Parts: sequence; C-alpha cells; structure tokens
Amino acid sequence: MRAGQSAFVSLRRSGLWWRVLVLLAVFGVGLVGLLSGVGLSDREGVPDTGLPAKIYYTLGLFVFGGLDLGVPRGGPMWGRVMLWFAYFAAPAITTSALFEGVMLVLRPAAWRLRRMRGHVVIGGCGRLTLLYLQRLRASNPTVPVVVVERRAENPQVQAVSERARIQVLYGDISSEAVLASLRLERAKSVVLLTGEDYANLDAASRICRIRPELATHTLVHVSDIRLLRVLEQTDILTEVSKFNSYRSAARHLVDATLLPHFNLTENIPDVVVLAGFGRFGQTVLDELQQRAVGHFQTVVLIDLLAEHLSLVFEEQVGFVGDYRREVVEADLQHPGTWQRAQELIGASDTQPVFVLGCGIDGVNIRTALWLSGKYTDAKIVARCFDQSSFTEQISKECGFEIVSTAELLLASMKPEELV
Repeated sequence: MRAGQSAFVSLRRSGLWWRVLVLLAVFGVGLVGLLSGVGLSDREGVPDTGLPAKIYYTLGLFVFGGLDLGVPRGGPMWGRVMLWFAYFAAPAITTSALFEGVMLVLRPAAWRLRRMRGHVVIGGCGRLTLLYLQRLRASNPTVPVVVVERRAENPQVQAVSERARIQVLYGDISSEAVLASLRLERAKSVVLLTGEDYANLDAASRICRIRPELATHTLVHVSDIRLLRVLEQTDILTEVSKFNSYRSAARHLVDATLLPHFNLTENIPDVVVLAGFGRFGQTVLDELQQRAVGHFQTVVLIDLLAEHLSLVFEEQVGFVGDYRREVVEADLQHPGTWQRAQELIGASDTQPVFVLGCGIDGVNIRTALWLSGKYTDAKIVARCFDQSSFTEQISKECGFEIVSTAELLLASMKPEELV
C-alpha cells in the first residue's frame, strides 16, 4: 500500500499524472465501445471475443497504422461514436508523445520552459538556493522551479537538477535574453540568490520593468549590509523584498547570546573578540553598535586583512560608541595570534566573548575547541553554515555555542508568502 502511495506521489510531482489520466480515459472510451457490441469491418467476430482480446484491440489503436482493424460497424450508435472517438484520439496521443520526445532531445530546456506556468524562478545555484528549495518543497512540493546558473561546472547543479519538477538553465540571470526565456508572464515568484549583489539587483530591476506586478513576489539577497541599508532608506526597488543572510544570524546572536551574557557581567569590563572580520563579523559589530552600546568596553578585531577590513567598515558603516578598538592582522590558527589577543584582553578577571566567524567552518570549530580549553569562563560562539549532529554534540561537550546561519535563514525564509 505504501509503495502504491509513493508511486502516485512521485507521478503527481513529475507532472505526468494528467497525461496518464488522458491516456486511460481514451483507452477506457475505446474499450467501452468494443464492450457495447460494436464490431470491426476487418475483424470478424469481435463482439463475441473475450475481454483480453478487446483490450488487445483497444491498445492497437495507439500504434501508428493500428492493427488493420477496419472501421466500427454494428452495435449501438453511442458505442460506435465512442469507438470513433478513440480511433482519432489514440493516434493523437502517440503523435504528441513522439513530437515532445523529439523536441526534448533537440532543445530540452527551451521546450520545458515553453510549457511552464505558475513556476518559481531562482537565480543562482549555491548553498542559499539549496536552503530555499528545502523550505519551498516543505511548503509546496509540486510547484515547478527554474534555476538559472551561470557556471556549468558548479557542483551544486547536479544535486538540484536531480530533484523533481526542477529545470536548470545556464546563463546570466540579469541578461535580457535569459529573462525573456523564463516566461516571466507566467511565473509566480522570483528569488535572486547569486553571490553578486549587483547582478541580483540588476535582475530585479529588469524583472520589475518587464512585469511590474511580479515585484511584490520577488526576493533579493544583498550580502553587502551597507548597500542593503542604502536601499532600505531610498525609493529604489521598494516593492521588492530584500534580505541579508548574515543580518538574521547576527541579530539572533546579539539578542539571544551576547546581551544575556552582558547582563550577567555588568560589573566586569566586557571584551568582545571578533575572530574573522568579513561580512559576518562586520554585521555582528554593526548589530552590537545598534543594540548593545555601553555593554562592552573593548572590541578586538582579528583577521588576515584586519587593517583593510576595519578601514572599509569605518568608511561604509562607521565605528559608533566610545569603546576601545584593537586590530590584530594575523592568522586565526597561529598560536601567536591568541597570545597577542590575550595581551589586548588584559585583566584576568575579564570574561571575554569570542565570536569566531571566519568564512571556513572548520577553522571556527577548531579554534572554538582550543579556546574552550584555555578560557574556561569565556563565552565562545562559533559560526557555521549548517550545524551537524557532530558539531552539536561537540559544542555541548566542550562548552561553546554554535550559530548556524542555515537554521536561522530557514526560520526567516517564507517562500509560501511569495508563492
């Protein structure tokens, strides 16, 4: 029973269920016509044959040229009408299937796109796309999806293309030619998740021009927090939904972890060490400046490009507050880096907060393990994209926390609102 249900669900998701229904309907009409007593001019005694023979003759209608059965004769009028209908409908189904098979071989992507309607267009095929598809399929398992990816060598493409009702198209999502092929007039929503902010925004702008009513059903990822702020403060693409993958994680980190820690250490000069000052680290500091000013006295920034990144942050976002700022340009995995950090942290009664947010999850976890053994009273948080059972277990065992950007994004993504 479960196997039958599974097969039905798979058939339904593949979009073939209506074709099977049409085929069965035409077969049923032809079979009923023969069962009513209608004969065939080139086959004597058909009305007197058994059910298997009638099934065989009905199946023969779907073969090109048939089985030389002749034409319907005798029997009731309604039976002959049904059989005549099957005579024309059955070869039409076979011809349609053959034509579509040829088109799928010659131009598979174009043919599938031509027939799509009510679909979701996703720009980019990275980890964000896999997350979004996971949430989308949970809320709407049958909606057709078109994923546009510029790089054919992207390893994520195969994993996406193997899923049911997903069509992968190679090209630049901001290209007019690609947009013209996406059947935007029939699309339900557009989600732009490429790694390039300007490509996402350019595509959103073009889509709003091509089909203005799709603007309220368009979601754009903007990884540059300063650019996102500018967009939120202007009238540019106001109807388009915009989000930053790091801001959700940073806000959760500040509200759920750092502020409660600061409240417990009101009489101790708090020190925050941001190990990794890329986009995630910068977003965390931005949220700290907005939501926790006065709760910390020192911020230590550690990164291989710390000097450069701190200048970028100062120009684009700005350092706000009277806290002491220290910059350490060094490798997180070098022991000397943490000796320097210890000197900057200062007093032994300080309970520092370590936020490990470089772009390599393994480095964050390994550094958290090392720090948890050295700073037993410190608050240690390691950022990773997707938390596994292993990282969850080891973080509990060693006394540090994991911030999973994937989990927070899944919680904030609401594809059902777009679809």
